[in-house]
Amino acid sequence: RIELKDRFNSFNLPKIQKAIQISHFSFRKSFPDRQINSIYLDDYSFSSLEESFEGNSLRTKTRIRWYDFPQTQVSAVLELKKKQGVYSWKHLYENCYQINPKARKWSTFINFSNKEGVNIIKPNLEPKSLVSYTRSYYASFDDKIRITIDQNLKTYKQTNSNRPNISFHRKHLNTVVLEIKVSAKNSHFIREVCKDIPFNAQRFSKYCESLM
Repeated sequence: RIELKDRFNSFNLPKIQKAIQISHFSFRKSFPDRQINSIYLDDYSFSSLEESFEGNSLRTKTRIRWYDFPQTQVSAVLELKKKQGVYSWKHLYENCYQINPKARKWSTFINFSNKEGVNIIKPNLEPKSLVSYTRSYYASFDDKIRITIDQNLKTYKQTNSNRPNISFHRKHLNTVVLEIKVSAKNSHFIREVCKDIPFNAQRFSKYCESLM
């Protein structure tokens, strides 16, 4: 599918929400807002980070994602997100991991639910960053166009200690990320959506942002 992002100042959020509300595509809330948490894994040379900065034709991010921030162990999904130009796709591996937010060691913070998870992640990858934000979901009346809005972004560097850092974070209070998502065959809708909603596609990576 095609995924395009734009980054806004939080002061513009009411304007964006209003534009979505009155769009002729009749967008509706397709899912309740929720908190998304992702641990990004990278190698010693930060190859994934370099690929994002350099805009290589084919880029891969490895992350473990879970929702909300419970105090007890919760299921997580391993995502291998690939991007080439404006096209992106994911390989999802569910039921492979459990996250224990009370753990103080990586060996117990990320737990394998089965052996499959151990084999998927390359052995040279390790946690580099934890990114957390609130996501709102919208879909057009025919479900051909999807929009997400991410706000309340917090980033937790994991490179300064060999233990999970879930306490010391940086707030990105003025950052709002809007993303338009359509299948490749519906790419012609993007121009029409941008007539209703202020949008100027630009590259933005939460992983890169978290390590700056």
